[in-house]
Amino acid sequence: MKKQYSLLTLTLTAVATALATLLAVFTIGFFRFGGSEGTAFLSKLDLLRRLAEAEYVGQVDWDTVTDSACRGIIDALDDRWSYYMTAGEYADYQQRASNIASGIGVTVTARDEGGFVIVTVANGSPAEAAGVEPGQVIVSLGGQDVTAMDAAQLRELIMSQPGSFELGLLDAGGEALSVTVHTDTFYSSPVSFEMLEGDVGYIRIANFEEGAAENAVSALETLQEQGMRALVFDVRSNPGGRLSELIDLLDRLLPEGDVFISVGRDGEEEIYSSDAECIELPMAVLINEKTYSAAEFFAAALSEYDRAAVIGAPSTGKGRSQVTFELSDGSAVHLSTRRYLTPKRVDLSEQGGLTPDIVVEQSAEGDAQLDAALKYLS
Repeated sequence: MKKQYSLLTLTLTAVATALATLLAVFTIGFFRFGGSEGTAFLSKLDLLRRLAEAEYVGQVDWDTVTDSACRGIIDALDDRWSYYMTAGEYADYQQRASNIASGIGVTVTARDEGGFVIVTVANGSPAEAAGVEPGQVIVSLGGQDVTAMDAAQLRELIMSQPGSFELGLLDAGGEALSVTVHTDTFYSSPVSFEMLEGDVGYIRIANFEEGAAENAVSALETLQEQGMRALVFDVRSNPGGRLSELIDLLDRLLPEGDVFISVGRDGEEEIYSSDAECIELPMAVLINEKTYSAAEFFAAALSEYDRAAVIGAPSTGKGRSQVTFELSDGSAVHLSTRRYLTPKRVDLSEQGGLTPDIVVEQSAEGDAQLDAALKYLS
């Protein structure tokens, strides 16, 4: 893989207090030093601070005030991809970006009649180790009935459990069963795979965070050893992730050429290229309306190189990259700083997303989009 041009690493100067952080960071980020707009901005913030200290009748929680002010500034940019994170929110964000999760590793949806249907069980999770399966229904936890709880209460109860506990379930036939499970922090691979009928490999990529490329390439090699003759990539509801993971995977799949372009504010391009080594197989990529960022560019690159048919529903259209600026108090700003373009230099934000080659709406029962991909590959 070749990368043309070097990427500058941006660093924010640490400041002594939370309020000073607010003032300094946004002076750096949005105004030129010495500019009249910057001076007016800082003066107004300082006036508001002094007014609150001198005149407000109640107590002032300056940590909350600072977080609210920071969030308000970023929200006012009117960019759905830029946002402010408190120190706690940023810690959670870093954990998710490493594909690290806490709890038992299930996603659930509430039933009208009470209880929670298990939708997914995370790879490498305590729930998977305990034999928990999608479709089962959680009705009790640690001996406590949960059928009248909402999802937030269930999560709070799970995270409060010390060590191992009993999870009361109903199977698909309504039979009661109980398994022993425990809360833990674990790495959950974003990649799952299997061989489908007709020697069609299936690789699901849940996100492009840490480990996505390595695990996808490993899945690819395993399926090739098993005699795979065609391949389906599933990036439906994939929210994207790290550019490095996307580039590494595209480099393995595509022939020599440009695979991704990043454009700065000044118009300077960074061009990412692949080498000649590639996969020679019929392929399809599944996308939907919740596919965005790196996942969209993954599908677009395979399509533009005529290596895969894109099947499903039109994607979101996120063609902007963000840099996370960590502040001295542990909070952070996730700020759009560059435009992303496909190999043919298409801006998916301006285009309004990626339109599939074969548009298929998802069915209430079964998986019409996967069925369409298998039909295409046959």
